Amino acid sequence: MKNTILAKLLVVLTIVSIFGCKKDLKDISPPPRPGGSRTIDQQVLDSVYSKYKYLSYWESSVKAVDPISSLTDKYTDSDDLLSYLMGQTPQKNNYIYHPNYNGPLDRFSWLEDISSDSKASLKADLADGYGLYMAFDGDRGDSLFVYFVEGGSPGQIAGIKRGDKVLEMQGDKKMVYSNKAKVDQYIEENTLSIKTENPQRVQKSYNLTYTSYDIQPFQLGKVFAENGKKAGYIGLSSFEELQSGGSDSKMKRGIDSTFTAFASQNVTKLIVDLRYNGGGYVSSSIYLLNKIINTAGNNKVMFKYDLNKNLKKERDQGSQEFVDEIFKKDNGTLEIQQVVFLVSDNTASASEIVISALKPYMDVKLVGYNASTYGKPVGFFREDILNKVGLWAASFKIVNAANYTDYWDGIPADYPNVFDNFYKQLGDPSEDMTRKALNILIGPGSKASSRTAVVRSSVNRTTRELNKIPVRNMVKD
Repeated sequence: MKNTILAKLLVVLTIVSIFGCKKDLKDISPPPRPGGSRTIDQQVLDSVYSKYKYLSYWESSVKAVDPISSLTDKYTDSDDLLSYLMGQTPQKNNYIYHPNYNGPLDRFSWLEDISSDSKASLKADLADGYGLYMAFDGDRGDSLFVYFVEGGSPGQIAGIKRGDKVLEMQGDKKMVYSNKAKVDQYIEENTLSIKTENPQRVQKSYNLTYTSYDIQPFQLGKVFAENGKKAGYIGLSSFEELQSGGSDSKMKRGIDSTFTAFASQNVTKLIVDLRYNGGGYVSSSIYLLNKIINTAGNNKVMFKYDLNKNLKKERDQGSQEFVDEIFKKDNGTLEIQQVVFLVSDNTASASEIVISALKPYMDVKLVGYNASTYGKPVGFFREDILNKVGLWAASFKIVNAANYTDYWDGIPADYPNVFDNFYKQLGDPSEDMTRKALNILIGPGSKASSRTAVVRSSVNRTTRELNKIPVRNMVKD
């Protein structure tokens, strides 16, 4: 059965860590062997327990058992065992923005199939599907619209764009919420026949193939000039590799050229569009942070890793895996003083690192489609078990220079419930979230702002997502 997009993304993150760095753990002893022989499946279960107990950020909450088999022999499925262990982590039930999160803090750890018949050999930065994310808009007759097209995907290559109205799929013209179950099926099929209409009422038909593709997360870099003032804009949909095939990745080249343009135009105010950015490599988020940071933050703490007693001991004994990250300004004469982040509850993981790390050093504001970001201050690396499964245990927590952490409920938006106007392209100065950021940074009154005199609120909209952008893991590479 075909993996979902999210499943493949998780597989992708096996080769390198998505929120940080790859770790070689040599200090984890194999579980003590109980009397008698243990089958491979039993050994896998034993190791899931012992490695989770060692690595979990909440290690102290996980009950010690002796012999291990007295617990693991109650299970035949390692995912069920992991769920039980995650259920022992501290409970949190006072969420304001995400009441559906109520329960154990560890809702993040997971197991990946790395057996010989799995697809764990896939390279990182790979997704699968059509790369189309759509929503039903009740304010427009419950019609179906494309709100995001992932770079590098079949949908993007074919020419489908944000704001296109979906007229039919697989010959079915009933593109309304009441038909959601069927539409869900269509976007999981091996091929997709889709007909769209753009805002200029031009209709096109496409035949797409469900496939794996390299994610191209760089969306746009530009400089706005209004009211005699300037503001830079950069949009990233995830944090992927800085290198690809021995050369700089398209994402890195896009970031570099954008910040070169910012420096040449003496930009001091910046919009960072992370509304669809579910995370990625910690190293790539660090790269962006060093492009943004000003002199005030140079050579100062970017963020710290909070660890359990086992990983702290490794660090105390000289491991360099989890030493504090330090800002190293990499933007020439550029001096950013004010940043507005465009966020949603899709903004997670490595994206939240970028936001929290800058807060102690410059004026940071959040314009949100929702009331807060996703809420994922923990990260992972993979620990392989008998070439059968890879355990991704939430193992470290991010803390900024001002000791801000524990944003389990997300980082609150300063300006929440601003409409994500997917009838406008990302980076359009009249798009509601972008317009709000420009009003904050350089004020209203331009021609662009006059076209959108009042920034609309998402509160009274009746938009409902067909499919949601996957949240990436914060992996340490």
